[in-house]
Amino acid sequence: PVRVIMDLRANDSTPANIDRLAELQTAGIPMRTRTATGIMHYKLMLFAGQSIVEFSGANFSADAWVYSGTSPYLNYTDESVYFTDRASFVHSFMTKYDDLWTSSSGYANYANVPATRTRNYPVYAKDSQLNFPPQESYANRALSRYNLETKQIDVIMYRITDARHTDAMIAAKQRGVPVHVITDPQQYRDPARLWDAWNVDRMHLAGIPVKMRAHAGLNHEKLVLLYGQHMSIFGSSNWTTSSDTSQEEHNCFCTDLTMFGWFNTMFERKWNNSTGVVENSTFVPLPPGKPVNQSPANGAAGVAASSVLLKWYGGPWAHKYDVLLGVDPANLAPLVYDKVLGPSASAAESQSVSASNLLPGTTYYWRVVSRTMANVSKIGDIWSFTTNGTALPPPSTGTIAIGDIVLYGLQGHVTGTKWSIVSDSTAAGGKRLWNMNAGAPKVATAASNPASYVQFTFNAVAGKPYHLWIRGRGENNVYTNDSVFVQFSNAVTSAGAATMRIGTTSAAEYNLEDCSGCGLSGWGWQDNGWGAGVMGAKIYFSTTGTQTLRIQSREDGLSIDQIILSPSSSTFLNASPGLLRNDVKIYPAAIGTLALRLAAPSSTPARVVAESTHSLAVSGSAHVGVRAGSDAPRAGRGLAAVRADVSRPPGERAAQVLPAPSPPGLIQTAC
Repeated sequence: PVRVIMDLRANDSTPANIDRLAELQTAGIPMRTRTATGIMHYKLMLFAGQSIVEFSGANFSADAWVYSGTSPYLNYTDESVYFTDRASFVHSFMTKYDDLWTSSSGYANYANVPATRTRNYPVYAKDSQLNFPPQESYANRALSRYNLETKQIDVIMYRITDARHTDAMIAAKQRGVPVHVITDPQQYRDPARLWDAWNVDRMHLAGIPVKMRAHAGLNHEKLVLLYGQHMSIFGSSNWTTSSDTSQEEHNCFCTDLTMFGWFNTMFERKWNNSTGVVENSTFVPLPPGKPVNQSPANGAAGVAASSVLLKWYGGPWAHKYDVLLGVDPANLAPLVYDKVLGPSASAAESQSVSASNLLPGTTYYWRVVSRTMANVSKIGDIWSFTTNGTALPPPSTGTIAIGDIVLYGLQGHVTGTKWSIVSDSTAAGGKRLWNMNAGAPKVATAASNPASYVQFTFNAVAGKPYHLWIRGRGENNVYTNDSVFVQFSNAVTSAGAATMRIGTTSAAEYNLEDCSGCGLSGWGWQDNGWGAGVMGAKIYFSTTGTQTLRIQSREDGLSIDQIILSPSSSTFLNASPGLLRNDVKIYPAAIGTLALRLAAPSSTPARVVAESTHSLAVSGSAHVGVRAGSDAPRAGRGLAAVRADVSRPPGERAAQVLPAPSPPGLIQTAC
């Protein structure tokens, strides 16, 4: 008589299973199928008349019992099959088989089963070496043995998704026990088994030598060798939770020395490829997929500054993530680092983190770096969003001297389409002057009549040397995005010859990178000199009063937020205002003072008439800014700091020319 217990769920993945079951049914063989949640995972034949039992991890398939081709090591399903006439093993399986055959729970009749099912064998005591999940825990028993091992552990395991086994291997490695693992690359990147890669990568990161099947077949074996205990843990259970808690399994914690020796010889052959055929090769961790940003949409505006959910698709192989966020796309800071959020089990499953208490009216940039448990990374794209509200400019953190000129990028008057003023919470005044990166080639010579440029006005004193400094930032920290031409309305050399004039091709060249290969990083201060440690030539002006500074493109992709012209040896005439890289210094804006060349005030205040048609509603003594007229010839026609004489009626106030307050700011009339 023949009896068969099987599982119809194998038909879904193995269509040939349907034909074989039909053949058995047609032959009149009684058949039962497992209906419980966990599958029937036995691989067993019991030959009662011969008192022999065969069990293993090998299915009854054409490729599980014989290799393909002419060589035994090029294309085969890696299995070990155990035949034994050991009476205690045979009797144990007889009893277990009858238990399953007669069970009314978890099994159903499929074909040719008599109305009354009966036991065929006596009830025997189970051999203590055997293990029958789910009634008995495979994992708990295995873990207790792993933890006792002091000499060496070798593993061949088809599927590894239960972290308990992996944790125990890592713990063994950490206490000095050598561990070797052979597994299968198909399982490592099977989308239906996402946690296999997680476990294998963890062992690799812990320093456990791992090898992957390299032959054309399949590594389907389930074996653990414990050398200090001479124990072979062998059978049908993978390192999975289902093999421990729900599937019908059979395993042996075998102490037979002959079996152990045979398994050891087999493992050494496979590990060392001693037949001359590469059966297994050293494991190289694979990267995750590139994370795909989902929301907020790239370039989204009006995003709530109080809290924003950054959401992305991590893909099936990433388990840890860095989320980088900041206002400078070239200098993003970690919002979270190495955050374990797991893989995406489906296309609809995403990962997310929240960013809160953001600055209002500010453009933020963010990107995700996905990472496997082996710390192999893939970098996502940079996206941006802008929060609602009005940006708060950063506070001034530097001090200047009388006469220093500090121009903010936001003060520039833009002509043409290449330049624009954009919000940036890291920039002076909360905005920066930006020359959009269009990938244009470098311009060799300044244009006498450029189509696009930016101009600034300020006050300077004739014949006095000024040092030009610009705080710039190259887009993506790339050196091809770091230079401009700078021209002036009345610039001269120290000898008085016209130079760097607007309307000519003469210009000062500004290159943010200090030298070829020096590199860029965030905001940085640079002058019109080129080369590490080389100071730029001083700037002189032919006349005292209002000057115009023009910036035109040399290379696109540069942002500017502060321009300094300093005549003071106590500040920046001979020293940089800040760092060449990653600078955060903000100076108060100042358009310059003309008092450097004015005589000390006499006892009779000079009379200044404002050009504005508005009256100056001033009470008491106050500093105001006026446009100097003909009644103050020494002041030229620039902005001058004055003290109003409030004893006279509006429209005819006398004023005394004063040095600008320290530190000076932009001083304007209350018109």
